[in-house]
Amino acid sequence: MKNRAVFLDRDNTLIHDDGFIHEPEKVKLLPGVPEGLKLLKESGYLLIVTSNQSGIGRGYFQEDDFHAVNRKLQEFLKPYGVQIDDFFFCPHRPEDGCNCRKPRTGMVEKAAEKWNIDVSESFVIGDRDSDIQLAVNAGCKGGVKVRTTLFPDFLSAAKHIVSLGDES
Repeated sequence: MKNRAVFLDRDNTLIHDDGFIHEPEKVKLLPGVPEGLKLLKESGYLLIVTSNQSGIGRGYFQEDDFHAVNRKLQEFLKPYGVQIDDFFFCPHRPEDGCNCRKPRTGMVEKAAEKWNIDVSESFVIGDRDSDIQLAVNAGCKGGVKVRTTLFPDFLSAAKHIVSLGDES
């Protein structure tokens, strides 16, 4: 049997980012994130980050900095009893034309292969139109854009996904 996943944008979806975050000490969880992640996990979804990180390709920071921010995120989530299952990222600049930069599907394809994911039963949560377009391009069941009138925080998005997932 294949797994279901929620593909998560990281910056301004899970953590606050005022531009190319790469310092672990600046990591700050956004409202509803731990509770929403826990709800998704308890509902049987893998939690997979898919993140465009063009700051690496632009030379603003190193890949190690990206991983350090991820470790800090995991550290903040630990007291809530939830962890991200995996992190995928695109280090390329928009003009590089790679297949992994959202809304292209390279990161989702790699995750689906590694984790045996049924993409058609999976979702995307993000704060940009490119995240929602990723859901469409990859053939996901749906995409939810946070920080909107309908889904002001991560927990509201997670509750929506759980309700849609239960319809299958």
